[in-house]
Amino acid sequence: MIDRWFPIIRIPMTLRRFHQLPRNPAYRYDYLNGKAILSGRPRCYGARLNLRRSEGGPPPEVEVQGERAVFRRLEENDWSGLAQVFASGFRHVQPFASLSDRRRLEAARDGLRSAREGEDGPIIHAACHVARIEGKERPIGACLVTLVPPVDLEDAWSLRWKTPPPVDAVERRLGHPHLTWIFVSHPLTGFGIGSALLAHATEGLLDLGYSQLASSFLEGNDSSTLWHWRNGFELLPYIGSKRRFREVLQRLESQMFDPDEP
Repeated sequence: MIDRWFPIIRIPMTLRRFHQLPRNPAYRYDYLNGKAILSGRPRCYGARLNLRRSEGGPPPEVEVQGERAVFRRLEENDWSGLAQVFASGFRHVQPFASLSDRRRLEAARDGLRSAREGEDGPIIHAACHVARIEGKERPIGACLVTLVPPVDLEDAWSLRWKTPPPVDAVERRLGHPHLTWIFVSHPLTGFGIGSALLAHATEGLLDLGYSQLASSFLEGNDSSTLWHWRNGFELLPYIGSKRRFREVLQRLESQMFDPDEP
């Protein structure tokens, strides 16, 4: 979903200025006909969390600027209010940071639609939660967890289902839970709302019998990288690395070779 929201940016400038540009790992930088041309080159990294119950259970509330953020399961009528929160939460994160306000909201709706309609895998409703300020119904954050195929996460090229999963795939635990989206309205980040949402998602997954949660983030999204690290996620091997690709090829070749054949 993210790939198609990287705008191509063209900026007239001298070659000297081009070499002085700050670089973002999510973009490729070229110089042609007196213009800097920036095009999307997203690299996605995987992570995995071994789930365990927190002592005393997930936090029922988080103090936020003199008020209290509280948590509950995602409800059907929450979806309409999530796009604005999504757009706010990712307003400084590429590729959304380079979009206009209108396009950013459009991208937010697209990402939510993809999750809601099962394009990212069946929704695990027990793990999807929203945060809101006590006494108010409007969400200020959310986490959306979907079920991806039962692939080896360390060797997976894609987390998309090749065929439609069974309708009871979640109940039968026929794949891996994946933290598809977690976001908090930008002015309210840094108070621990995202980590509390993760704790509530963890509790729901454990109740269903899951023991691990997969996630992914883009290179260059430092806040997401640090958030995963702080919450105990283990970085998975990058499948796109040359070393990793060579290891996979060697393993496949060894599996194909039969020493008993003449």
